Amino acid sequence: MLLIGIAVLLSGCTIKKISELDEQQGDEYSTWTKSGKAFDPVAYVDSIWDTKLIPAFKEESCDFETLLAALKKDPETATQEYGLMSKAGGMGVTFKITGSARVVSYDDSSRNGLLLLDTPPYEGTVDAKMQVGPVIRNTAIRDSVSFIRFTEVGNQLQFASLADELNARMKKEAVEPLDLSSIAGKEINYYGAFKLEDDDSLDDVVITPVIIEPTIAGGA
Repeated sequence: MLLIGIAVLLSGCTIKKISELDEQQGDEYSTWTKSGKAFDPVAYVDSIWDTKLIPAFKEESCDFETLLAALKKDPETATQEYGLMSKAGGMGVTFKITGSARVVSYDDSSRNGLLLLDTPPYEGTVDAKMQVGPVIRNTAIRDSVSFIRFTEVGNQLQFASLADELNARMKKEAVEPLDLSSIAGKEINYYGAFKLEDDDSLDDVVITPVIIEPTIAGGA
């Protein structure tokens, strides 16, 4: 997807423009390399998860179904307005999203376990996929927020280790509290991200969650 123009398509979303994100400065972790200290992904994630990352998702995420509709209608404008370009290691655009869904089933046929989701209006069909592991693919969480920058970390191996730690923290915080064996049929609210590479279509979307909350109606 090419990034051009800026236009407001969606309501109910507080999203910072990519140009604004580029103007933001790094935080204390930009000194990892300069200080000579080894990068510690666990310490980094500890410092941002509750104070910066979760608030960013709660404040900036767009409704999943509304965003998909905007991407289908005008992908370039929607991408410019609501996407964040990858910071290193190839092309790609990442989106922070929120929504509600009913779990049709839990597909554990591979190590990359998936929740197959029916989105409103509920018709019993699979409309979306959400990865819950134990293997979590891609770097959607890392690449979805502007304050995590490659230049703050130091090198590709460390940047990759940060993505792995964010995925591990997500599993601990969002997935482990769930009983996946009995989640089919339950309704959830969620925040998460998905990433589109250059050759991906909207049919390839797999949500990486950061928050999964069973609704009262859907059960805990």
